[in-house]
Amino acid sequence: MRRRRRFCVRCGAEDSPENPIIGHLCLRCLLNERTLATVKHTPHIVVCPICGSYMVENTWVRGYDDPEETIAMLAERIIENNIEPLEPAEDIEIKGVNVERRRGGKYFANVTVAVTIGGREVEQTLIVPLDVVKRPCPNCLKKSGKDYDAILQIRSERGTVDESELRLAGEVFAKAGSAEDIVDLVDVKGGLDVLLTNKEVAKRAASLLRYELGAKIVESQSVVGMTRSGRIRTRLTISVRLPDIKEGEPILYKGQPAIFTGFSRGKFDLYLLPSNRSLKLDVDEWWDLRKKGEIKYLREKYNEIGIIQNEEPLRVRVGEEIIEAEGPIGLRVGQEVYI
Repeated sequence: MRRRRRFCVRCGAEDSPENPIIGHLCLRCLLNERTLATVKHTPHIVVCPICGSYMVENTWVRGYDDPEETIAMLAERIIENNIEPLEPAEDIEIKGVNVERRRGGKYFANVTVAVTIGGREVEQTLIVPLDVVKRPCPNCLKKSGKDYDAILQIRSERGTVDESELRLAGEVFAKAGSAEDIVDLVDVKGGLDVLLTNKEVAKRAASLLRYELGAKIVESQSVVGMTRSGRIRTRLTISVRLPDIKEGEPILYKGQPAIFTGFSRGKFDLYLLPSNRSLKLDVDEWWDLRKKGEIKYLREKYNEIGIIQNEEPLRVRVGEEIIEAEGPIGLRVGQEVYI
């Protein structure tokens, strides 16, 4: 029995493996006349035109610095989650998404897909409109109005903050990821005030300064007004006091001579000279002992310079007087020492 030949009702092409008849149309006409995929929902995107952040369920999320890159990323993600094949297509795969902004500011996504139909895989390009809303995020609104919710007061025991301390603090800020939250840097007498839009970022930065530099942290809140919803609005102030001690400096620890050997992982490291042992103090303990006067820097205590006259027993000449003293191992006759 002879098989009945089939032809495309649109162009008259005969059914063939290269151009099969699907329904009443050949594959080429079908691709020209029908869209074989659809995006279930028009992608809705809210993006900050200043910093590139975007909104997800009323929460702003950090995006790319370039808002256009954020729009392209979100469009691709939303389309991937909402695209589906249309009959007679059986399967679908996205090959590429290209977002363009047309005259009038409207955004569209050119979506190239591969669909399986009649046992063959073919490509088709869809044009998907995007609902893009550009709205400044709260952080950028605060920055534009110089408004802020937190202050980090960078200070030093010494009374002034030097360039090296500011550089170290800046490196910690970078780790905290807080650069985009900084509204302003204000030079004040004795240090620097960092104004931030985000309280949690301020707390995270202060915590890092404590852990990496041994800073003393004191928090306080002040009422600065009311929100639109009628709630009391507060501003967080965090005092960050940096220790004025360098690695290798001598100190007095509970009356004993010691060497500050460094700070790491939230601990002050000391070497106690009389007992020839090491000691670690956490940040709170260090500052508590400083407050009680049980840790003193040598420059805070009156010292005289002596010259070692004898090693065992240890005798030191101070002016016209020779005194017996205690000191670290390894001192030699003729060395100058603090008494």
